[in-house]
Amino acid sequence: MKNLSRKSMFLLILAMIFQLGLGNYLTSSTFAAAADPVITATPGSASFVAGDNTASTPVIIDSGLTVTDGVSTTLESATVAITGNFHAGEDVLGFFNDGATMGNISASYNAATGLLTLTSAGATATLAQWQSALRSVAYTNTAIWPNTATRTISFSAIDGASNTSNTTTRTVTVTATDQTPIVTVTGGTTAYISGTSAVTIDPGVTVSDLDNTTLSSATVSIGAGYKSGDTILFINTSSVLYGNIVASYNTATGVLTLVSAGATATLAQWSNALSTVTFSTGSTTTGNRTISYTVSDGAKTSAASTKTVNVLGPPNLTASSGSASFVAGDNTPSTPVVIDSGLTVTDGISATLASASVAITGNFQSGEDVLAFTNDGATMGNIAASYYAATGVLKLTSAGATATLAQWQSALRSVAYTDTAITPNTATRAISFSAIDGAGNSSNTTTRTVTVAATNQTPVVSLSSGPAIFRTGDLLTSTPVAIDNGLTINDLDNATLASATVNVSSHYSDQEDVLAFVNDNASAYGNITASYSSTSGELTMTSAGAAATLAQWQNALRAVTYNNIAATPDTAARTISFTVNDGTSNSNRVTKSMTLIALSSLSASTNAISVLAGQTATTAITAKYSDLTQADVTSNVSWSVRNSAIASVSNGTITGLQAGSTVITAVYGTRSIDINVTVSSVSISGPVTNPAVKIFYDFVSMDRLKASIQNALNAGNSASFQDTASHWASKDLSLGAKLGIINGYPDGSFRPDASVTRAEFSTLVVKAFALRLENGGKEFEDTQTSWARDSIGILAYYGVISGYPDGTFHPDQKITRAEMVAILSKILILQSNSGEANTFIDVTPQYWAKAIIEEAAAAGIIQGKGENRFAPNDNLTRAEALTVILRVMKKDPVISGLLV
Repeated sequence: MKNLSRKSMFLLILAMIFQLGLGNYLTSSTFAAAADPVITATPGSASFVAGDNTASTPVIIDSGLTVTDGVSTTLESATVAITGNFHAGEDVLGFFNDGATMGNISASYNAATGLLTLTSAGATATLAQWQSALRSVAYTNTAIWPNTATRTISFSAIDGASNTSNTTTRTVTVTATDQTPIVTVTGGTTAYISGTSAVTIDPGVTVSDLDNTTLSSATVSIGAGYKSGDTILFINTSSVLYGNIVASYNTATGVLTLVSAGATATLAQWSNALSTVTFSTGSTTTGNRTISYTVSDGAKTSAASTKTVNVLGPPNLTASSGSASFVAGDNTPSTPVVIDSGLTVTDGISATLASASVAITGNFQSGEDVLAFTNDGATMGNIAASYYAATGVLKLTSAGATATLAQWQSALRSVAYTDTAITPNTATRAISFSAIDGAGNSSNTTTRTVTVAATNQTPVVSLSSGPAIFRTGDLLTSTPVAIDNGLTINDLDNATLASATVNVSSHYSDQEDVLAFVNDNASAYGNITASYSSTSGELTMTSAGAAATLAQWQNALRAVTYNNIAATPDTAARTISFTVNDGTSNSNRVTKSMTLIALSSLSASTNAISVLAGQTATTAITAKYSDLTQADVTSNVSWSVRNSAIASVSNGTITGLQAGSTVITAVYGTRSIDINVTVSSVSISGPVTNPAVKIFYDFVSMDRLKASIQNALNAGNSASFQDTASHWASKDLSLGAKLGIINGYPDGSFRPDASVTRAEFSTLVVKAFALRLENGGKEFEDTQTSWARDSIGILAYYGVISGYPDGTFHPDQKITRAEMVAILSKILILQSNSGEANTFIDVTPQYWAKAIIEEAAAAGIIQGKGENRFAPNDNLTRAEALTVILRVMKKDPVISGLLV
């Protein structure tokens, strides 16, 4: 065995000698004994690529290398050497024990020779551990631009028995990497005030390139935030500082391109150039712009390095998109609409504003448009405002320019628009906002629109106060009553209406209730027609073409009547509803209560009358109703006499014809009452030629009075007044108009409940009794220019009236009920028929006219007002005056017969 070892050693030495002396003609493997260590490399090459601006990544030389040994199970050492194209200062071989598969193998690298020596203390590392270790050996190159010759890497080892292995090699290809240039900007943000001169974006830009000393081009571009008008600029003012670098700017893209012809500008010149690039803008939009820098060495372009430019500016107002919407109110003031609740206010220069203006700059309508501002006292500082209606401008100010941007924003967001017109112009308004800040800088003008919508104004119906009254049982044939002759109609945007409805909306009975309207006056009612549905209790009124005016509709609805056709009606109150329509909208629904009052009974002022033959007596018939009210219905009673030979009756005046007794029946509506009449004969001394009793004083000419009445009746005159149809004195008023005693007003009304003056009553008396005077009558100091001068003079002459102690008459003073009785007592010779005075609780024993009032009441020419009151000091009404005058006239049987 020892001899074999020596032989092997000899052969190895011989082989080495031959190799050294003869070159590569003999290899180590040629004479190696089969038992020595053997290292076998994997075919092919490993590939190393230099890093780009980073340390290169080592490459495993041979991850498939194998180690075998026929003598020993361990190796003592190994070497890995760069034996082909070694470059000191660049090439590095590296090994790292993973601590798991490589035993106690350690290594050291000799950078001067390119030799990596690996050892195992005590030669304890196994072949497998050595194989794992050698497979992990890596090559790297520390040069930025390495020599690219292929490296030859040789592996050899000595085993634990001191046997030396063969030497095996593997190649590593080396690829250089063009180093990407690097551009670096400083930190922070560059501030730019809008409207000022250009600012240098970053005076500290640096450029580097690990494998180039010059660059070919660069770009500086505006990325995020770019606005039209933004400009970046470089001007080469020194070939020393900037070489041959020139620049061009693309306004469409916001990119500044810098180039060096022939790529001759140095890194320093590029750093200088990029450090002088400036920014400016003509845009009013403030905010950040992102500026990106890149450089290129002709092959590679650097990563972008960014800098922020914050564009600060004067006040900037930004309106929201879209429009605000204004809608006119319906019969109410319109609700203002906030113009822009999202408007924003910014300012890069000042933290406050001094003033602002909100103006209607498009389609302003003077007299309609209003802008308004109210400081909420919490978020709006000391901002105050004034509006100029003639120009449509709202001026807002902050004393001392102390209100902050946030406070101004809150204030401007609250500015509201309204239109005061009933029917506004619907053109869309343009509202412009502008401001001046605390530093005196003016803002932009921003605009928002407000759409304007008109609203059809709903017509409005209003009723007079109080209920309407329908008296049932007053007449055998019911008389319709106007439901509300005080009804009014209003429509703010229509002069005409199309239709209306009136209906009985509660307690309706189709067997009783009737609503009606008759168009008997085209001037008053236009073309309004009506149809009534007894099924629904609804009266439908229409105007063809909506031609009837508001006034005509008002007249028509005032003329709508209610009637109850039942013999015994249900007296539950009816609710009458009114609505109108302008062709688009229905009005409000208003209701009137119709009170049904039933006739309960009749009473006579006396139920037993004694009268001399040839004389007269009077009685008054009072109707009593379910609501406890009373009314004098004497003039409306139907009379009958059981024995017409004994007495006659006309309008409450009973004339004795011959001695005897009879019963006179008064019928009113559905009620009747009997009056017992006793006629006594009269003793007459001498021949009787005329049994009539004297009724009037001598100055009343009976012949002239009868002729006057007969002429008026023969003339066939007739008159009606628009406001007397449902009045209690309607019949007497019609008769007075027929006789020419009374006249109405130019508007067709009579105003029956209006008070009467002393002059008016004097004229009525003179006309009624056909009084004449051949010579001029008596005059008073204040009647010489009075329109009633003649009538007053006649009555004064006959002593019917008298003046005041100062010689005046006071013709325009209202006359009282007591004064009326006093005047008529000077014309009619009052006689009490019952022998008992008719007293009233409000006519005291000391009252100046007590006697004549009681005599007139007993004679049946006057009556009280209910509850046994006469109200002597109340003003006399026009209706009362005529009714009493007619009663006086009817005291004469002949005249009474004429006036039936």
